[in-house]
Amino acid sequence: MNKNVPNILTMARIFCTPLIVILFLLPIPYGIGKYVALAIYVLGCLTDLIDGKIARKYGLVSDFGKFMDQIADKFITTTAMILVLFSGVTNAWAAPLILIVVVLRDILISGIRMVAANKNVVIAADIYGKVKSLFLDVANMILMLYVALRVTVAQNVADIIRYLGLAVLIVGAVLSIVSCLNYGINAMKALSPKNANNDKISQNSDKNNNLTENEEASETAKSNEEQPKKVETKKQNSEKSKTVKNKNVEK
Repeated sequence: MNKNVPNILTMARIFCTPLIVILFLLPIPYGIGKYVALAIYVLGCLTDLIDGKIARKYGLVSDFGKFMDQIADKFITTTAMILVLFSGVTNAWAAPLILIVVVLRDILISGIRMVAANKNVVIAADIYGKVKSLFLDVANMILMLYVALRVTVAQNVADIIRYLGLAVLIVGAVLSIVSCLNYGINAMKALSPKNANNDKISQNSDKNNNLTENEEASETAKSNEEQPKKVETKKQNSEKSKTVKNKNVEK
């Protein structure tokens, strides 16, 4: 397995994003461009599932992959959301409101992660964030399908798809708020002075343990060095005693 495969799949989502924008906005007859843009978006979301599994299975996890994977997700998901929200799928006031909630949540959590990383603190992603991403991706797919279908099918049929997509999108926006609050609470706990003191205490105890282990090792080494010397002195003493006895016998 090529070690660059996960990173290639991650970068593919970024490179596909402008292609999705162009195909979605071009006035191609019968909404063909929008269908193709939807297909590319679905493939992009699938690469998000594949690259992580490949990296973990074959031990190809890298710092570059961790960093770029998050950027690629935000790149393609936020772009698709902007395209559908400003394509007349909802009210003029609701579209920017939903977008602001999702985007500001991502910015805030990215800032918290940077602060935590500077203090060598790892804050695990919560289940709300993962479910939120799933709902937003599915909502984008449904609404992109609606924008493509409303050109060729009856409006009442297309509206059913639109309402379904908006419902999923609202759930995703609510989960964004819940995830942000939960992540913020966990970050406050992890970055609190009490936990910092506990980390220092644990680090000091580790240092003391290392010192005691080093002292024991040095004492063991000294004893090992002294043992041959003791054996040599015993041999010398025994030889001296033998010579003394021999002299006494000769006398």
